[in-house]
Amino acid sequence: MKKIFYILMSVVVLSSTMTSCKDWMDINTSPDNPVTVSYNVVLPSLLFFTIQQCFDNTEYQNYLSQCLTTTGRSPKADYSYRAGWGGFPDMNRHPHWRRHYYEIGVNADCMIESALDFKAYNYALIGYTLKLHSLMITTDEFGEMPYDEAYKSNTPKYDTQEHIYDALEKEFYRVIALYNDPAWYAASTNPLITEKTDRMFSGNMDNYRCLTYALFARYWVRHIPNWGHPDRGLSIQQCCDSVIKYVDLAMGAGWKEPQYKFDGGTGEKTSMWGPYHSSNATMNLGWPQGRENNLGGCVPTEFMASIMGFYPGVMSMKNGKKDLPTADNYALDPRAIRMFQARSGYNTDPILLRSLKANIGSDVAYTKDYKAEHFPDLFCNTSDSTKAPKNSYRANPYTRDDGYICIITKEELLFDKAEAYYWKNDKPTSYTIMMEAVAASMERYQAYTTIQKSADKLIELFETVRLDANRFNIAMLMQQKFVALYLQPEQWSDIRRYNYSSSKNGIQYDNVYVYDVEKVCKAKAGTVDINNPTWFSRSYALERPYNLYQPHFLIEGKDFITGGNFPISANAWINRLNPDPETEDKYNRQELEKLNAYKNPDYLRKRMVWQRDHNAATSMPTITAKGEGDWNQF
Repeated sequence: MKKIFYILMSVVVLSSTMTSCKDWMDINTSPDNPVTVSYNVVLPSLLFFTIQQCFDNTEYQNYLSQCLTTTGRSPKADYSYRAGWGGFPDMNRHPHWRRHYYEIGVNADCMIESALDFKAYNYALIGYTLKLHSLMITTDEFGEMPYDEAYKSNTPKYDTQEHIYDALEKEFYRVIALYNDPAWYAASTNPLITEKTDRMFSGNMDNYRCLTYALFARYWVRHIPNWGHPDRGLSIQQCCDSVIKYVDLAMGAGWKEPQYKFDGGTGEKTSMWGPYHSSNATMNLGWPQGRENNLGGCVPTEFMASIMGFYPGVMSMKNGKKDLPTADNYALDPRAIRMFQARSGYNTDPILLRSLKANIGSDVAYTKDYKAEHFPDLFCNTSDSTKAPKNSYRANPYTRDDGYICIITKEELLFDKAEAYYWKNDKPTSYTIMMEAVAASMERYQAYTTIQKSADKLIELFETVRLDANRFNIAMLMQQKFVALYLQPEQWSDIRRYNYSSSKNGIQYDNVYVYDVEKVCKAKAGTVDINNPTWFSRSYALERPYNLYQPHFLIEGKDFITGGNFPISANAWINRLNPDPETEDKYNRQELEKLNAYKNPDYLRKRMVWQRDHNAATSMPTITAKGEGDWNQF
């Protein structure tokens, strides 16, 4: 019988009725007139959905990691992650679930099956890599999810995250072995893949092999600093060795950053982070749950501003007077003005980078009714002198209609390697690699190439205050990684791996609060003395967002973790998304009830397996927690 393949683009299906590729091929198809779609036709859509998946995850995580916030005050909204975390169980759909199971999972399986039939092993390898990426990024959002029975049952059972991670590791080893087998990656039957089919790597198998190594490095990072691999007897240090190994392999011969570039224009030709897809302009994917990027309506948080050292008004350009080493800088961090464009507010306001505490609302934070347009322009991608100071450089490569989305960046890999060396107690090497990672992030925003006249003074100031080798610790490393992962899906995962560590919840790693900002710029008139970094003295800690939706954080007036009479626990953070309500609540309720996840907001606070302290008897990490039950598994 002739095999039939198809591309699933916009067919609305349900996870409770997921079936195999062959089952789908038999639906409403005449055996006398089969429709055949080859593996090479599937790949462009599969890559596009992979990039859309990166956007979906990042678009949520910008808010959950307290990088961006909105100017509104309502604790309840259609998109709960942008407001007070209150309505996750009531949201109609999480796009992440559909991306994995339908747009990527089904299509990847069909492409692989077709490719193997025709001995197009290069297509099969690409499919394996994209499936690994999708599975890991999805379980890191939802935790437990169908794996063994996915596509095999109308009510597939949910597997534990431990089981899924074990399966991921085995599959990574298997796929990497195939990439290193000439009979696969260099088979004579492998068809040519051009840029028209693969706009990321044009079918270069060395590039895809390195991407697979990079994703495996990300997998091993999950095992530090809390987990290790206790069921296999692996210590955190051994997992650190694996991180270092696979980062080195990824960044060796054949490494090319996995950037998916957009041409610009309208519709699918534009980057999801570009101005075209702000506000109501969503991707035309054939279903209503695509997300606009909302960069036109949100602002940097005080947390992000404190890490980067946004200057207060007294330090900004006012009446043409230079109060800084250069007139085009509005923050201690040289990247800030290239990520967030300063713009003027009301009549007498100076031009500066403004920020808000997470979810506090601009009408509460300011005496005037500030609107989003009076905060920084997050589409920092033009050189329009009418909208920006004369000497300002707007160089954010992500927020352009003709920009790119990257699956994993050079900076992320370098920071991962630095973190691994840190927990191996080789802090000098860790610091050196962290500095390489910061430099790579600077280069992405052209911070080292577009300010040559003031580069020495500005960069010296930044490095003296924020990157002092004598003060190096895990807090410095992770704060710099937080900045480098702006608009990248790993940002929230890192904060969860360190359990929102700060003086507000008492969780320490290596005797420091990871997300307390120890030295941030302080408002003071006069000249900046780069030899006196104590001038930057104000501290800031990661705090719970304001205006949370309290009904989901209180049970009978008691804090759900500590049991005390606290209004909101310092430890009650969102750690996961609930399984997609559109399908799972309706068609697989029995599995959710087994997990105690059905319409239960407390389930959102259940820690991922890599958040829990599996290594309390070891010397790593040093963790103290205030409040009962902080490390209890839900």
